[in-house]
Amino acid sequence: MNILKNQKVAIITLGCSKNTVESESVAGLFVKDGFLLTNDINCADIILIHTCSFILDAQLESQSQIERACLIKQKNQNLKVFVSGCLPQLLKESMLKKYPLIDGYVGTGSFGNIVHLIKKNKFFADTQCAGGMNDSRRRILSDNLPTTYIKIAEGCNHKCSFCIIPKLRGKYKSRTIKSVVDEAKALVDFGIKEINIIAQDTTTYGTDIYGKPRLDKLLQEISKINNLKWIRLLYSYPSTVTSSLLETIYEHDNICNYIDIPVQHISKNILTDMNRPVNTRKIIENIKKKFPNIFLRTSLITGFPNETKKDFAELEEFVKENWFEHIGIFGYSDQKAAGSFKFNNKIDKDIIEQRKQILANIQFNNVIKNNSKKIGQNFEVLIESIDNKKAYCRAYFQAPEIDNNIIINVNNLKVGDFKKITVTGFKDYDLVGKQCTI
Repeated sequence: MNILKNQKVAIITLGCSKNTVESESVAGLFVKDGFLLTNDINCADIILIHTCSFILDAQLESQSQIERACLIKQKNQNLKVFVSGCLPQLLKESMLKKYPLIDGYVGTGSFGNIVHLIKKNKFFADTQCAGGMNDSRRRILSDNLPTTYIKIAEGCNHKCSFCIIPKLRGKYKSRTIKSVVDEAKALVDFGIKEINIIAQDTTTYGTDIYGKPRLDKLLQEISKINNLKWIRLLYSYPSTVTSSLLETIYEHDNICNYIDIPVQHISKNILTDMNRPVNTRKIIENIKKKFPNIFLRTSLITGFPNETKKDFAELEEFVKENWFEHIGIFGYSDQKAAGSFKFNNKIDKDIIEQRKQILANIQFNNVIKNNSKKIGQNFEVLIESIDNKKAYCRAYFQAPEIDNNIIINVNNLKVGDFKKITVTGFKDYDLVGKQCTI
């Protein structure tokens, strides 16, 4: 008899949507094996903390959650605390020295075996990098229904000097088209209407198993699924956004005219030091020239080592040109495991913050201009939440969790509905609208 059956498991997920997908996959395995899920860590028999270590702040948050769980364990000796993901991958054998109260850990490569390992009662699994999970029995944990994510690959082959993802996640490994489509179908049957395609690098998808990038083919197959309203592409590497991919997006009504392309910087000097494509400007210009109606999101890093005033001024001018509807702006995070850690001429933290704010101010002005142009336009929106007689919605050019909202008055609406609205104005980043009368 399985003594762990019916025990309550609380899963704490830290980091990005990729970790959320992994936690939902392992939650499905827990339920399949007879465990119960709970959101209350104080009544849990098992706490699983799925960690992130992409930047220092993420590492500190992961450590804080482990310490919190260990404090609960000190009061409840029957509680089991397990840690998974990027932090064990980073710390490896020193996990036990740092957290002697935990009952076990696995790195990124062993995460799919975690339920089996937990049933052994105590384990300290290897932290070799391996492929991701290909399970279609996910247990949706997020509150963002009917929206979710599908992770199409694991790992990364790029060698960006500021990034430790290849060390945490291993080499790039694509899932098969069939496995992704099967998962997408299962999610739509569950009630999902919007799928966001994610990976460390989505546009390299298929190269390792099909001999060439096949994201266009994957999107074509997913687009055939009945009742799937929106498909959105995130985490695209600039140099592998092909014409075929863009044409596929434009040819299918349920693939959003939206791509997230993290460019990180525009100065060739900085891009060279980052080991990123130095022809970034040409790539973005070509995309917008050929497909002017596509909406772009990007991520930028300020304060990278050796970033001169001239380099930053070039980045300022690039942002002023308003290529991107949405921008995430981050300060450089120094990490011992990253190649850039050994670089000289580190930028003072105060200067990094100043430069972040300068870019944020420029982008805010861009947002005001972009929002002004949308007044009077009609869009179909997804109702995501309702609060105090206001409905918070998104259109196809707005990704979940990271982009702005459209706010309308509630009128016989419910979460998950798609409605036609007219934009009537805006409030800072958010648009304001009303339901169409026809």
